[in-house]
Amino acid sequence: MTYEVYKPKTEQDLTISISKNHLTLNKKLASKLNMSHVELAYDQLTKTIRIKPTVNDKGLTVNKNKIGARGFLKHFKIQCKGKYCTTFDENENALYIRL
Repeated sequence: MTYEVYKPKTEQDLTISISKNHLTLNKKLASKLNMSHVELAYDQLTKTIRIKPTVNDKGLTVNKNKIGARGFLKHFKIQCKGKYCTTFDENENALYIRL
Protein backbone atom coordinates (compact mmCIF):
# COMPACT_ATOMS: atom_id res chain seq x y z
CA MET A 1 0.00 0.00 0.00
CA THR A 2 1.05 3.56 -0.61
CA TYR A 3 0.20 6.26 1.86
CA GLU A 4 -0.08 9.96 1.25
CA VAL A 5 0.75 12.34 4.06
CA TYR A 6 -1.84 14.97 4.93
CA LYS A 7 -0.37 18.46 5.28
CA PRO A 8 -2.90 20.96 6.67
CA LYS A 9 -2.83 24.54 5.41
CA THR A 10 -1.48 27.04 7.85
CA GLU A 11 -2.34 30.65 8.49
CA GLN A 12 1.10 31.56 7.16
CA ASP A 13 -0.28 31.71 3.64
CA LEU A 14 -1.81 34.97 2.45
CA THR A 15 -5.26 33.70 1.47
CA ILE A 16 -8.61 35.25 0.74
CA SER A 17 -12.05 33.63 0.56
CA ILE A 18 -14.60 34.74 -2.00
CA SER A 19 -18.29 34.20 -1.31
CA LYS A 20 -21.44 35.54 -2.93
CA ASN A 21 -21.31 38.81 -1.00
CA HIS A 22 -17.86 39.17 0.62
CA LEU A 23 -14.12 38.97 0.25
CA THR A 24 -12.74 37.61 3.53
CA LEU A 25 -9.06 38.07 4.34
CA ASN A 26 -7.28 35.65 6.66
CA LYS A 27 -5.80 37.10 9.87
CA LYS A 28 -2.25 37.37 8.56
CA LEU A 29 -3.36 39.17 5.42
CA ALA A 30 -5.65 41.56 7.31
CA SER A 31 -2.85 42.52 9.71
CA LYS A 32 -0.39 42.99 6.83
CA LEU A 33 -2.61 45.45 4.98
CA ASN A 34 -3.96 47.23 8.09
CA MET A 35 -6.63 49.23 6.26
CA SER A 36 -10.12 50.58 6.87
CA HIS A 37 -11.16 51.35 3.28
CA VAL A 38 -10.15 49.72 -0.01
CA GLU A 39 -10.46 50.19 -3.74
CA LEU A 40 -11.34 47.10 -5.78
CA ALA A 41 -10.41 46.70 -9.43
CA TYR A 42 -10.72 43.82 -11.89
CA ASP A 43 -8.68 42.95 -14.99
CA GLN A 44 -10.93 40.86 -17.24
CA LEU A 45 -8.10 39.70 -19.52
CA THR A 46 -6.02 38.11 -16.77
CA LYS A 47 -8.98 37.50 -14.41
CA THR A 48 -7.19 39.25 -11.56
CA ILE A 49 -8.71 41.24 -8.70
CA ARG A 50 -6.66 44.09 -7.20
CA ILE A 51 -7.28 45.29 -3.66
CA LYS A 52 -5.60 48.56 -2.79
CA PRO A 53 -5.99 50.61 0.40
CA THR A 54 -7.41 54.11 -0.10
CA VAL A 55 -6.01 57.17 1.62
CA ASN A 56 -9.36 58.80 2.28
CA ASP A 57 -12.67 57.29 3.35
CA LYS A 58 -13.76 56.69 -0.24
CA GLY A 59 -14.07 53.10 -1.31
CA LEU A 60 -15.41 50.00 0.35
CA THR A 61 -15.25 49.59 4.12
CA VAL A 62 -13.24 46.76 5.66
CA ASN A 63 -15.19 45.42 8.64
CA LYS A 64 -12.72 43.39 10.75
CA ASN A 65 -11.44 41.18 7.93
CA LYS A 66 -14.41 41.29 5.52
CA ILE A 67 -14.98 43.47 2.49
CA GLY A 68 -18.60 43.80 1.40
CA ALA A 69 -18.18 43.28 -2.33
CA ARG A 70 -21.60 42.18 -3.57
CA GLY A 71 -21.94 45.04 -6.08
CA PHE A 72 -18.38 44.57 -7.33
CA LEU A 73 -18.83 40.82 -7.84
CA LYS A 74 -22.18 41.33 -9.62
CA HIS A 75 -20.88 44.15 -11.84
CA PHE A 76 -18.00 42.04 -13.19
CA LYS A 77 -20.01 38.78 -13.11
CA ILE A 78 -17.45 37.08 -10.86
CA GLN A 79 -18.79 33.74 -9.65
CA CYS A 80 -15.54 32.12 -8.52
CA LYS A 81 -16.32 31.15 -4.95
CA GLY A 82 -13.67 29.55 -2.77
CA LYS A 83 -10.29 30.18 -1.17
CA TYR A 84 -7.48 31.74 -3.21
CA CYS A 85 -3.81 32.47 -2.60
CA THR A 86 -2.80 36.07 -3.08
CA THR A 87 0.31 38.00 -3.97
CA PHE A 88 1.27 41.27 -2.32
CA ASP A 89 3.15 43.95 -4.26
CA GLU A 90 4.95 46.16 -1.75
CA ASN A 91 5.84 48.80 -4.37
CA GLU A 92 2.19 49.44 -5.22
CA ASN A 93 0.90 48.48 -1.76
CA ALA A 94 -1.68 46.30 -3.50
CA LEU A 95 -2.95 42.76 -3.20
CA TYR A 96 -3.61 40.62 -6.30
CA ILE A 97 -5.92 37.61 -6.54
CA ARG A 98 -5.68 35.48 -9.66
CA LEU A 99 -8.96 33.64 -10.28
